[in-house]
Amino acid sequence: MPVAIWVLGAAIFAQGTSALMLAGLLPELSSDFAVSIPRAGLTVSVFALGMLVGAPILAMCTLR
Repeated sequence: MPVAIWVLGAAIFAQGTSALMLAGLLPELSSDFAVSIPRAGLTVSVFALGMLVGAPILAMCTLR
């Protein structure tokens, strides 16, 4: 298998687990930043939307 496939798979895994890991840490995030748990959840949602919008743009920018 080409190396690019392995790199792409690792990148998708890292992006997916980063959002899910943050969702599991909501109580700690909210206490660290002195905000409510729903507000901390909103920041995770904004992060995920940023990934949704940014990933295709980054893919188009890095075409050959």
